[in-house]
Amino acid sequence: MHCQQQDYCRMIELLWNAPVSEVRMSAMLETLELREGQQVLDVGCGCGEILIRLTERYQTLGTGIDVSAEHIAEARRRMQDRVPASAVQFTHADIRSVPLEHNTFDLVLCLGATHAFATGRDAFRNALQQMIPLVPSGGSLLIADGYLKQPASPEYRALLGESLPDDMTHAANVSTGQQLGLTPLSAWTSSTAEWDDFEWTYQRIVERKAREQPDDQEQQTRLHRRREWIQAYLKWGRDTLGYGIYLFQKP
Repeated sequence: MHCQQQDYCRMIELLWNAPVSEVRMSAMLETLELREGQQVLDVGCGCGEILIRLTERYQTLGTGIDVSAEHIAEARRRMQDRVPASAVQFTHADIRSVPLEHNTFDLVLCLGATHAFATGRDAFRNALQQMIPLVPSGGSLLIADGYLKQPASPEYRALLGESLPDDMTHAANVSTGQQLGLTPLSAWTSSTAEWDDFEWTYQRIVERKAREQPDDQEQQTRLHRRREWIQAYLKWGRDTLGYGIYLFQKP
């Protein structure tokens, strides 16, 4: 998931960088109903867990792209002994520099990584616009991003920045896809329990790393920022910030 503090996005300890439980993720992937041999692209694939699971479940052919070399290395490690080496290709690159043929992929994923295409208040719309040409008629897009359950307070807005405008709601995200000519097939939102588990798991990881490396200034700075973030989450974010996953089909 897109973070304002990019330090938090480098961790490889989590299955995926999103407030989504394993049970819910499995149910969402089951909804996709892919067929053997179909092509799947994951933009901002992180450690590759979701793409690997799709390959395990459906025997699809996957392409994962991420700007983090550490994530790609972990993705390649995870796929060993789980899927054939020829079934998934993980590439360390910026998606904006990778030439991709239109109408090539049966499914394009971008889960919490809309900033891979462009940042700013229109990142969600921009990501969809650039994903649409990659799938043929009947192809699917699975995209996830944050949204606001209520307008952000000025203090919380200072942490979030303008990447999530107040009018970026769950309903507005679905409507954005419709405005671009897509058919919405499913939409899910993360529960408070999923958010709590996600945030506190991050907290434990950062606390542990700082404790194990007391002389590492980078780790100590990360800890300070993380403690500020968890306080903001408790005070404002828990009631304000949502996470939605949207399945669209291209007519």
